[in-house]
Amino acid sequence: MTPEAGRRPVYFAFQGLFLAVLLLMSVLQGRQGAAILVVLLFASLGAVRAVSDEVLGDWRFLAGLFVGDALAATLMLDWGGPRSGLFLMFLLLVFGSALTRSARQRLLVGGGAVALYLVTGWRGGWPSQSEFWLRALFLAVSAALMAVLARDAQQAQEEQRRRYEERLVQVGRLATLGRVAGEVAHRIKGPLTTIAVDAEVLAHRLSGDAQARKDLSEIASEVERCKVILKDLLDLGRIEEMDDAPLDLRAPVRAALKTLATQAKRRKASLTASGLDAPLRARGDAPLLQEAVAALLQNALEAVAEGGAVRVEAATAGGVHRVAVIDDGSGISRADLERIFEPFFTTKKGSGSGLGLSAALRIAAKHGGSVEADSAGPGRGARFTLLIPAA
Repeated sequence: MTPEAGRRPVYFAFQGLFLAVLLLMSVLQGRQGAAILVVLLFASLGAVRAVSDEVLGDWRFLAGLFVGDALAATLMLDWGGPRSGLFLMFLLLVFGSALTRSARQRLLVGGGAVALYLVTGWRGGWPSQSEFWLRALFLAVSAALMAVLARDAQQAQEEQRRRYEERLVQVGRLATLGRVAGEVAHRIKGPLTTIAVDAEVLAHRLSGDAQARKDLSEIASEVERCKVILKDLLDLGRIEEMDDAPLDLRAPVRAALKTLATQAKRRKASLTASGLDAPLRARGDAPLLQEAVAALLQNALEAVAEGGAVRVEAATAGGVHRVAVIDDGSGISRADLERIFEPFFTTKKGSGSGLGLSAALRIAAKHGGSVEADSAGPGRGARFTLLIPAA
């Protein structure tokens, strides 16, 4: 379904309600011209129903509808006099301009409604009633406000689209990395094992050389770090093979909390959870989802100082489960937020492989979801939210 087809019922309802109210007021006031309004009502509803999606999305068609509505309201106001209260019809037209897509279109519709309202006041000269001019001013201010709101909404949509496109690029990169990670990891694992064994043998042979033992210890430490990275790479490759079964999302969340409880205790950090009372039905791979939540928890625990706090908040809205991991740690700069999900990118010097958040995003994407990151800035904590479609 195209966006225009999805908006057709909204246009249909607005036109029907607007002209029905005009018709009702015409009948109640005993004014002539009700037949004209009936014809206009069915003509406009028929046009909204019959035109193609392309025509419905054309601003000129929408402008024509609003012009017709404004003319009908103008006739009613002319029949009933400026004190008939039909000023509200013009106000409804101004707010109905929200159906248009751009600030310029809303401003044109609102300006047209104000102009027609001013025309209705012309009865042998400009009206002198202050009430009339206050209403006209209110219409003008409302039209300007609708245009400002449209511009703000456009900017928000563009920002959201930009982030979505960037996230798609990141997921694509992770997919490519996941396909080659397994092969690369298997090829490197053997040489690393040889290096580790040889370093241990040399350490025994050179037991009397303190400097040599120190250098060999550093080699062994770096080898272990490489093994951790290889494990993460293997896990990325394993994401490509995912089970799809009914599950309760609370189970992987609780399992991840249990896994990280010891580390939280060692760091003297509090680890709490809320929103896990009601079932969170979903479909997917429970072990992979546990890894995703564990990666977010691991990231949060590494960011908090001793005695810090990490909490998990689960909720469901709009058919999507949201598992938020919130910490009061070091926070993330705006520039780093743009790169936080890139493979091997990390803000933690000397620790972390930079693959945990990438893996979490990849797992969420495989489940039809995503991961959102937000932070007020350095030193002000961070919030990572795992989004998984509800079943």
